[in-house]
Amino acid sequence: MSDILVVGARGIPGVEGGAEKHAENVFCQFAENGYSVTLLGTRQAIGSGEYRGVKLVGIPTVNIANTEKFVYHFNCFLYALFNRPRLVHLQGLNSGIFLFLYKLFGMKVVMRYGSADYQHAKWGLVGRAAFKLCERQLSLADHVIAVSRKYQRDLTARYGLKAITVIPNGTDKTTITEASKKFWDELGLGGKRYILSVGRLTVDKGYADMIKAMQNFADASDVEFVVVGGPDGTSYHEKLKAMAGSNTRFLGRLDRELLPILYTNCAAYISASAYEGLSNSILEAISFGSPLIVSDIPANREMALNETCYFRQADAAALAGKIAEALARPKDFVVERDKFVGWPEVFEETERVYEKLFTPQRGKDSSVPSAEPHGLAYRPGSSMNAVPAIDSSGLAHRPKQ
Repeated sequence: MSDILVVGARGIPGVEGGAEKHAENVFCQFAENGYSVTLLGTRQAIGSGEYRGVKLVGIPTVNIANTEKFVYHFNCFLYALFNRPRLVHLQGLNSGIFLFLYKLFGMKVVMRYGSADYQHAKWGLVGRAAFKLCERQLSLADHVIAVSRKYQRDLTARYGLKAITVIPNGTDKTTITEASKKFWDELGLGGKRYILSVGRLTVDKGYADMIKAMQNFADASDVEFVVVGGPDGTSYHEKLKAMAGSNTRFLGRLDRELLPILYTNCAAYISASAYEGLSNSILEAISFGSPLIVSDIPANREMALNETCYFRQADAAALAGKIAEALARPKDFVVERDKFVGWPEVFEETERVYEKLFTPQRGKDSSVPSAEPHGLAYRPGSSMNAVPAIDSSGLAHRPKQ
């Protein structure tokens, strides 16, 4: 019997996606701290049976009429039904499609809400309706973890949630591996200024606006646009490649190990998204000191970055102006990383949520204090001021600096 069964991350390690990165950073830490953890991924993304103490299980799926995720999640429920974990962690909104079944059969369930997926333009009416159905089941969960205060407010207002905690994503360790250095030498970007963007090639990420903005630098031989990310299952990436000029380079999906050197050497990092939860790629750029240019959407505003970093979303001309400013004054666009928590803190606060719900059968002391159900799970004295903590009265306050 597992202490924790993770559903909704396709696989670890190094698999593209925010849910997958969170799972790799948090649940490996659970395993290393004595918990029994099983992650149910997809057979395509699972390369072995174990990683850093986490048991990895590839769940069979079929892709008939776009039912692959539906089949995956139903098979995950059947696995949980026969293996009876102490707690099921649903890693993302679409993982909640069968939340009612988990609860019907008496399982403890935590849902991590990282994105309001029904807002994304890539989904049709059926997809958006399915995400809404998932969201309406949130009140059945034993606890909800939201990545931002905005999501906490929205979900509490819509569904009257009582057990909801804000735990954002974390910043990364600044490690550059030998494999990353070799990759850098092969790219041939040394001595050039390049603008970087990382993320799946979807319409909501704003790549079309970035490509339009980069057309203003077509005559600058030492300024390139480097895009890291795979297609989203549609032909949209082909449209982007047709739009792009000779100063744009698409690198496709890359192992996460290779990204640090790209962040470290870029002239600026851009996130032009229309919708985000709490962007892992922005936090990665902050971790490595990249000058930062981001759209002024609510999720990015909540991060309380330098005002100079923001541009009006969907305004390619404004973005081009910001790129020119960042190339001229890069220090004005660098954000201090110590304002944000790291992955060890994310693990600790997730553990506090879990320990309100179950007592694991493991070999370590289980006396970790519980988090308040409405509180931002941060340790006292945290310098994370983008998402203020909440005291026991429910009134927001900012940690002391």
